[in-house]
Amino acid sequence: MCEGCYRKTLLVLMLAVLLLNLTLTPTQAEEETVNIRGPRVNHLQLIIYQGYDQEYQAFKQGQIDVMDWPLSYESWQELQNNPDFVIEPLTMWDSYCLDLNCLNWPTSDYRFRKAVAYLVPYESFYIDKLHAFAGELMDSMVWSEPEWSDWYNPEAPKYYYNRSLAIQILADAGYQNWYTDDDWLEWKAPNGTIFDLPPLQYYARSDDPLREALARLHAAELKSVGIPVDLHVVDKDVCWQHAYCKPYDYHIYTEGLGPYNNLLFFYDYWHSQFADPTIDWAWNNVFFMNDTYDYWITQFKYAPDVETAKYAFKQALAVMMDQVPLIPVYHSAGVSAYRKYYGHWSGEEAYWGMPWKGFPNVKFAVVTAGVSDWWTFLNAHPDDVQRGGVLRFGMLSELDHINPVTQYSTWDMFLASALYGTLILRDPFTGEHIPYFAKDWTIETWDNEGKNATKITFHLFENLTWSDGTPLTSADVAFTMKYMYDAAGSTFHSYVEMIDGIDMDTPHIETPDSHTLTIYFSVQSIWFLEMVGFVPILPKHVWENIPPGQVEDQGEYVKTGNLTCSGPYVIAGHQPNEWWLLRANPYFFRHIQAEEVEAHAQKPDITPYIVAAVIVVVVVAAAVVLVVRRRKARQPNLPHF
Repeated sequence: MCEGCYRKTLLVLMLAVLLLNLTLTPTQAEEETVNIRGPRVNHLQLIIYQGYDQEYQAFKQGQIDVMDWPLSYESWQELQNNPDFVIEPLTMWDSYCLDLNCLNWPTSDYRFRKAVAYLVPYESFYIDKLHAFAGELMDSMVWSEPEWSDWYNPEAPKYYYNRSLAIQILADAGYQNWYTDDDWLEWKAPNGTIFDLPPLQYYARSDDPLREALARLHAAELKSVGIPVDLHVVDKDVCWQHAYCKPYDYHIYTEGLGPYNNLLFFYDYWHSQFADPTIDWAWNNVFFMNDTYDYWITQFKYAPDVETAKYAFKQALAVMMDQVPLIPVYHSAGVSAYRKYYGHWSGEEAYWGMPWKGFPNVKFAVVTAGVSDWWTFLNAHPDDVQRGGVLRFGMLSELDHINPVTQYSTWDMFLASALYGTLILRDPFTGEHIPYFAKDWTIETWDNEGKNATKITFHLFENLTWSDGTPLTSADVAFTMKYMYDAAGSTFHSYVEMIDGIDMDTPHIETPDSHTLTIYFSVQSIWFLEMVGFVPILPKHVWENIPPGQVEDQGEYVKTGNLTCSGPYVIAGHQPNEWWLLRANPYFFRHIQAEEVEAHAQKPDITPYIVAAVIVVVVVAAAVVLVVRRRKARQPNLPHF
């Protein structure tokens, strides 16, 4: 780009940032409170839509109270001055990138991948599609925000848009127009044989306007230098059949990852051990296999101290960015929103027009950042009502796995987090570990055959109960750790794989009483609390009857149409591809009793559901209230390139 053009671009972006700084301001009070007692509504209705536009129209018309997705720039413009909506600035550490399949030629050639990376039109995408609002550009797979600066490697390769450099890289690697009878490149092998390039199979999600726009811009750039492309803009299920399932017959996919509160996913997604093309849903679906990367990312995961972890991670990041198995493009920014007032639903007249409260603007997510996280499921309620009403939550997709063991997508996690508990949580504003099912924990070392290794002792709350009335004990937690290791396709295998003796019939886990658990690990790592602390706990008396090798085909929901759970909600009904209905779990150990106003209100109009009456069991539990100062509105960064 010429210097004058670059200055003009910066001027445009600075003006955009200034305007956003003037208009994008918090709409709530300066203090925000969340509570780990709940839920504050009687029912949570998850309503499924087939794309952003459909969900947004439902939100605008009052059919749902909150969306699972940030507002687009156009939606924000339409709603920003509407008094019926509350709009909050968004901080989300996710990433949207372009997966490059390292198994299929020509994206199996790292030189070709580098050229493809230099052809991403970042600047035009940022200005014309993100509008310097709905996302912030990434020049690495780690965010450059201050919270992540210690992990960001400025020396790792960067891929700014440069068509001339891309053409030169292709030519040097043998990708040229060797035949003059068409406009497409061919590849000359070292032995002189010339091969036609196959059209790149490029998949983009049709339900996400931004990913579709990115794919169209990028595909046009690829074609402009002679790379043939078959662009498939299709729905999520079709994309996933090609990008996540055998035979993995894609070259490029518009991937979305996160949000994340730590960097352990660099091990879980891209270590070679997870690149198995013989199974569906391989975690390493780009099939990046590099011994040097494996070494450094393993050193990071099992680092005994923070400084060792930082150094190892930066080395791994440099290898990844050099080999380019995927191209980082942007992460979410902008705003999330919810409706300000309770809707006029038949049978719910007691709540008509009441302001909604309890939509915390989450920074450190259970599922997703902003006002759409698990914390809203727990805290949202009509103003001045202890508990009552229905929260209607929009989702862009049906679940992919109705199974806590193999949960995969964001929508799987929305349901799983509502139904199941974990040992710990994160403070949604500071990121600090806080109690959930474990009231406290102690991290120590033990001598494992002459080497220091980690052990963690958890003390559980004593009033934990499953939704069928069975007590939840330390035996359930110990069982869960072993089951998550053994189960086929387990999402949490890598979380528990270093528990000492986990591959034996009896892992090194002690349960001296029903509320105490000590987990011994075979090595030392600063990350083990992060791993086992966030594994969803399973009911042993249910899952011990489900063979780990048949967890999908013989899972509890498949067999019974229900799930025995311990979280704030239980399943009340499900119409596939249309809705889920959850009701407040009377056995949740931090359950809140419904108010008497419910006796005067008719049954919520959630036709065609038939909702059983809720028998309220009051469980006495100490409330954990977190009061924090709201952060100031963030203005988008200027582009990195």
